[in-house]
Amino acid sequence: MFKLEFNIPKSPEKITLSDSICLMGSCFSDEIGKNLSENKFNVLSNPFGTIYNPQSIFRLIADDISENRIIQSQDVFYHWDAHGTISSLEADETDALFQQKRLGLQTYLQTTNWLVITVGTALSYEHKEFGVVANCHKVTPSSFTKRLLNRSEIIDEFHKMHEHLHSINPKMKIIFTVSPVRHIKDGLIENNRSKAILLDTLHSICEMHDDVKYFPSYEILVDELRDYRFYESDLIHPSKVAIEYIWKRFYQTYFNNESIDTLTEWNKIKASLNHKPFQPQSPAHQTFLKSTMERLIELNKKIDVNDEIVQIKDQIKKGGS
Repeated sequence: MFKLEFNIPKSPEKITLSDSICLMGSCFSDEIGKNLSENKFNVLSNPFGTIYNPQSIFRLIADDISENRIIQSQDVFYHWDAHGTISSLEADETDALFQQKRLGLQTYLQTTNWLVITVGTALSYEHKEFGVVANCHKVTPSSFTKRLLNRSEIIDEFHKMHEHLHSINPKMKIIFTVSPVRHIKDGLIENNRSKAILLDTLHSICEMHDDVKYFPSYEILVDELRDYRFYESDLIHPSKVAIEYIWKRFYQTYFNNESIDTLTEWNKIKASLNHKPFQPQSPAHQTFLKSTMERLIELNKKIDVNDEIVQIKDQIKKGGS
């Protein structure tokens, strides 16, 4: 035996093909969101960019954002509660972009079925004037107080967010996960302390609420895969192989049978679509295209593959000319 067996109980509540899913948090949320989107799910992923600490994530979801949070740094205007991608050379444009994302998130949350939150660190940066920020935006470090959030603070912020969500969409289900990405800028010991706070706090939250579950992304990489070959060359971020493995464990845990069967068929078709023939106009390839077209038409009854159908039609047309 080359690894410990890691059993993840199947969720009794399943993600279906018609469900919509919102993802918020660290860059690992982007990875899961990318996989969901590529598999034709209705997804909103990190509208404010990557956010790492739970306090900032919860406040964005709860729409608990103060006014006058625009900051100018190195001739660019940013928002204290968003990633640097929410920026502009004009303050009004940055604020308008942030408000657009804010409205879009709140609108999406009213009808979404699932909210997946990936927290990355319990480290908090508090500006002396503006309070907790999601991103320091290259402002001088002396402007901030850096500290670890404690369990009570995180739980209090969660309850505010949960109350807001319950008021606008009481049927929504929440999945928490801890990012397996190491935040070692402040040191490995500090990273482990931070992850420990997050793990303990999230499990306490799950015990308090039936509509909140935990998926062990962090544990899969650290305790199941458990090898530097599953990291990128920086030895901090999980490799593509690791991300694909965690994604597989995720959908095996949460997808219903129809979703898994459809995903399996779609991945086979995607491999066919990526096939590059030596002779595109050959009868054999034309037969292959027509067979792929039939499979796409059948799959289109379950997920939207209209773009791919148009792509195949175009290839068939060119091959017949």
